[in-house]
Amino acid sequence: MSFASAPERPTSPPPLTTTRRTVLDAANLGAAATRIPALLRCRDGRITAFAEVRYDGPGDSGQIDVVATTSADGHSWTTPLVVVSGEGGTRGNPVPIEASNGDIVLLTTSNAASVSESEILAGGVDPEAGRRVHVTRMSADLSRIDPSEEITDRTKQPGWRWYATGPGHGLRLRCGRLVAAANHSVVRPTGDGSPYGAHGLISDDDGRSWRISWITPGFDGASGPNESALAHDPASPDETIVTFRNENRDEPQTRAIARTRGGCTDLVEYRPLRGFAGPRLQVGLATKVDSGLVLLSSPLHDEARRDLVLHVVEGGACRPAGLLLSGPAGYSDLAVGPDAVHVLVETGDERAHERIDLITIDLPTVLRAAGHPEELHP
Repeated sequence: MSFASAPERPTSPPPLTTTRRTVLDAANLGAAATRIPALLRCRDGRITAFAEVRYDGPGDSGQIDVVATTSADGHSWTTPLVVVSGEGGTRGNPVPIEASNGDIVLLTTSNAASVSESEILAGGVDPEAGRRVHVTRMSADLSRIDPSEEITDRTKQPGWRWYATGPGHGLRLRCGRLVAAANHSVVRPTGDGSPYGAHGLISDDDGRSWRISWITPGFDGASGPNESALAHDPASPDETIVTFRNENRDEPQTRAIARTRGGCTDLVEYRPLRGFAGPRLQVGLATKVDSGLVLLSSPLHDEARRDLVLHVVEGGACRPAGLLLSGPAGYSDLAVGPDAVHVLVETGDERAHERIDLITIDLPTVLRAAGHPEELHP
């Protein structure tokens, strides 16, 4: 399957009416940058924001911890707390999931502070200093944080060099299975193309143990799948929609989309996401299951991380529905509640790593922008 054509360039949509508040600020946290947001909306309405605090600079290496803050109402937030520490190394890529008892299960990835992604990709890093995978359990209000457990041997295949969980939230399916997305690198036999691949992780004991489910190297035209995002498939309650950043810089298509089958054990219908023209980066993805509405958040422009837009995903295509934020905007994560849609995004006055803001849009506003006005008057 070949996807040779470049993505269509969408026009800028009108701005949506939103509220916006800063939940994590790098300067206030004594850090050089705060990045990689992950947003969890629990069944009781509590919202918890996770992100990386980068002390040495905005880059992906160095001393990095994961912090969190939580809110019962979306307005008042707890003091940010380090929930997992790199202990002087790199610890990040948070993937939070709500367990059946209301606990938060958090997947993260770590490496030594002195090594870089390029060094790990090249195979010149001792495995103990390379990418390791962890799970941490905590109470919903963050008052209890259990010790982390390393799960690398169950979630990372021999031969995989780079590895990253998420980033962005994972999901609990109707059947109780917890699912998350991750990515990895392999050595291509020919040495050509992108080294990246993507895979899924599943747990059938509420997040206490994990195993690999589907694995994909991508396809011709989208052959570098990276930084996947998950959403419930509205047509199949125990399946997901998955969208991937394409990290093969020789291909014009920057994003692909697929579905899972077999309870998230197989990946099917892998194809380009038509209409997407954003840069190569992580995006937010979420579903309003009762209506079939699938939403995606991403910067609009392929040449810059700025101007965050809410998109509507329909099949293998997306279209911009409304502008959420003008100015610097990077990675984001989405959560859909009964009355509002929440978007957690990297932003700042000059650069997108200065702070993490939460943007809230009333659900009627989202439905009108998405072309679902009938839902306003059931």
